[in-house]
Amino acid sequence: MKKKIAALVLGALLSVSAAAMAATPDAEMMSTQQEKAAAWVETMLVKNDPAASLKLMSAEAQKEIDAKKATAIHQDMDKNLGKYKGGRFVGWTRFDQADQMMYLLSFEKEPVVRCVFLFDKKGNLQNFALSPVKQTEEKKDVKKK
Repeated sequence: MKKKIAALVLGALLSVSAAAMAATPDAEMMSTQQEKAAAWVETMLVKNDPAASLKLMSAEAQKEIDAKKATAIHQDMDKNLGKYKGGRFVGWTRFDQADQMMYLLSFEKEPVVRCVFLFDKKGNLQNFALSPVKQTEEKKDVKKK
């Protein structure tokens, strides 16, 4: 009986160990991508250095967005969103050909902005998108008696 229990425990430990080992590449990739996203936020939004944030993007992305365009994007963000106040990580989604990382950011003019980073399978930052989240006010019907 003790041998059967020991075998079951050993089997469970090995399967947990195998599952943890299988998750390691995803965890490593997520960590790498999170570091790049944090560096992008730091350079683009905190230090206001669009040229430095452009260097964090993949070579393919840099062909699409040059320094002038990065500066124009930064100026547009500054105008429409205001000063960056803070943010937090929301989620990471792994797809077949790319990965998506999402943050919720806060700015002076827009309290909630969804920021999505797209990465290729090698972990290179391909693109980003910021979109304000419009909050609707709930109207409460209060009946007077």
